[in-house]
Amino acid sequence: MDLPDLQSSSRAYPASQALLQRARSLIPGGYHLSGRPLLSPGDSPMYFDRGEGCRVWDVDGHEYIDFIMAYGPLLLGYAHEEVDRAAFDQARRGNLLSLNHPLHLRFVERLVARFPGAEMGAFFKTGSDATTAALRLARRATGRRRVARCGYHGWHDWCLPLADFVPAGLDQQVLEFRPDEPDSLRELLRVHGDEVAAVILAPEMMPAARPELTRQFAELTRERGAVFILDEIKTGLRIRPNSFQQWAGVVPDLTTLSKALGNGWPVAAIVGKREILRHGAELHMSATYHGETTGLAAALATLDILDRSDVTGHVWRLGERLIAGLQRAADRHAVPALAYGEPLPPMPFLRFTHPDPQVRDAHAGTFYRAMLQRGVLLHPRHLWFVSAAHRDDDIDHTLAAAEAAMAAVRQLHLDL
Repeated sequence: MDLPDLQSSSRAYPASQALLQRARSLIPGGYHLSGRPLLSPGDSPMYFDRGEGCRVWDVDGHEYIDFIMAYGPLLLGYAHEEVDRAAFDQARRGNLLSLNHPLHLRFVERLVARFPGAEMGAFFKTGSDATTAALRLARRATGRRRVARCGYHGWHDWCLPLADFVPAGLDQQVLEFRPDEPDSLRELLRVHGDEVAAVILAPEMMPAARPELTRQFAELTRERGAVFILDEIKTGLRIRPNSFQQWAGVVPDLTTLSKALGNGWPVAAIVGKREILRHGAELHMSATYHGETTGLAAALATLDILDRSDVTGHVWRLGERLIAGLQRAADRHAVPALAYGEPLPPMPFLRFTHPDPQVRDAHAGTFYRAMLQRGVLLHPRHLWFVSAAHRDDDIDHTLAAAEAAMAAVRQLHLDL
């Protein structure tokens, strides 16, 4: 596949703008939250028409190498023939049946075998479903109500306990701790320990150089009789050898999974200890579409591919190349910026670091606008994702574009 034109092309987005104008009177805000503008609506594409591999095409016909990858589900790339065929074949057999389906069992068997310490599992449709169900299980298993959290765990009310649009009192039930300070959790548990049912942690919050912190959080949690939940919605199946927990050397009580699990097809899961998951038989954790089978078929096909291919090694290596190259480009042009994995190379990001927030935002805006004009889709506020569909040529092109973009930052912002 040809690479997008490296030269700045003054791309315009009239078709995107027209669709956005129509949407503003029909959809709150004009777009769903994950579809909000990367920059200003006039400076970035708002609507995409199709995706293939690691490329997307917007409705104005512009092609991009994509490192957003729909915020993480497309570990194998867009429109993956084998995965999609498995889902299509299952749909033709009836995707949602009245009772149980053998795929339910096969899916859980595969996941339990894949995660050390896992003995049972449950299936859902979204990451928010899975994290919310995990807390419900922990509350029933412990007889306690409060939970401690660190990271983003979805859109449900408990994930936003301080917001003014959720039920009063959630901020007293859902407590927060810092990912780089075990003492913050230790103090929280000292005060509330006998009331805390679960500690849930999103690994992308963790400092990559300190895997021992995750083990410390697990130990602190278990010392107080609470359930330790690792929210691997973003990291699961993406971090070599299979998950963040295996990289860090920790076995959680429960693990939540989604994103890469179905390579774009909606599916999620909890796996973990029997003594906790068995309480699911006593709880209402049901929704009409939880047993829908196309996502399960897609997940089984995805797991087949991961079992026979070194996908995690591939995305790790390319992520390292991308991070190192971006840092070299920033350093070469004396642009204050830091490239890093969030938390590890398959999930890279570039943060501009000028101490003045206005200058920092100007640097970022110039850089990301220049990358879009050169056919590279990066998110300025959210970590990125490397996929199995990315190749070395894509990294080469991205780094060449980054050289030009950093030069533009340097040229336009002489106050560096």
